[in-house]
Amino acid sequence: MSRSLSSRATLAAALFIPLAILGIVWGNTYRVAQQGQQWLIPIRGYDPRDLLRGHFVQYSYNWPTVDASRNADIPFSVGSVGDSVCIEGVAPNISRVRTTTGAAAASEQSCAIVARSSLSARREVRGLDTGIYYASQAQAIALSRKLADPRLEGLIRVRIRPDGVMRPIGLEFRRRVATATNHGNDGSPQR
Repeated sequence: MSRSLSSRATLAAALFIPLAILGIVWGNTYRVAQQGQQWLIPIRGYDPRDLLRGHFVQYSYNWPTVDASRNADIPFSVGSVGDSVCIEGVAPNISRVRTTTGAAAASEQSCAIVARSSLSARREVRGLDTGIYYASQAQAIALSRKLADPRLEGLIRVRIRPDGVMRPIGLEFRRRVATATNHGNDGSPQR
């Protein structure tokens, strides 16, 4: 009888310990994912879906480098963003960004937060140039319509952790500000 009780206790421990470890790892991952500040980043060049790989919006970041007082538009070009960007403003609104390098980024006093490039497994989301937002099937149709509307500007809501890792958490829209040159969904100028 005691042998049977001992084997049951061993079996219970063998089942409980891996589940407890899994719960601890999941809880820690969730806690780390919830850290950081939320920011809104304008996007351009949308590809609203890929039916073979699921529903997602692939986009390019349209980092705000506009100096409103001079109305000067100095966009980043693909590949020009370094390994990190200094974000200025008050969360969630970015007033402007500038590129920084790893060592200099840590000592930046005027930065509200520094976003760092990540080495994702997918080439579409490497660095600070492009990203992907996954959407449910129900969201995909509504998002496609809003992304195609030239009067609306897409904004990706991201959470930037203190270590600079940036994760998309939502897609929002606002009325596009009229300027001398508006950019289309593909990023090309439209007059």
